[in-house]
Amino acid sequence: MNHLRALAVLLCGLAAGAVLLGCDPDAPAPAASTTESGAGSAPPVFVAPADGEAALDGDRAAGFHARGNEPFWSVEVAGDKLLYNTPDTQPGVELAATRTDTATDVEFRGVHDGKDFVLIITPGHCEDSMSDQDYDYTATFSDGERQLTGCASAED
Repeated sequence: MNHLRALAVLLCGLAAGAVLLGCDPDAPAPAASTTESGAGSAPPVFVAPADGEAALDGDRAAGFHARGNEPFWSVEVAGDKLLYNTPDTQPGVELAATRTDTATDVEFRGVHDGKDFVLIITPGHCEDSMSDQDYDYTATFSDGERQLTGCASAED
């Protein structure tokens, strides 16, 4: 039984030593706490996205233009109105959607002719597979029958 007690003491000592080794004696003191009134708080810091990436936080673009290849498709977004285009739907199908901004993307959802649809715009580098043009967003359009993927750009 004494062996188990000695082993437990040894393991506790090793764990305490490992914790102490991880401490940085020159680490800065924690920032002052924020009060309910906000006194003493520092202004928020915005970290710019890496080159070629778009930010979503605070990015309330008035609209987007999403497009993809094989099959060719596009969706122009202006407020809560979407114009869905394919070679078969010229001059396009108008869709009414509800916009939802999440932490990771912007979603436009609605129902057309009894079918749910969703357009999801996500920040991130996207390269058009035919034109090699770079975009700041990826796009996915689903209408219950198919899922189309492509790129998107913000429109003002």
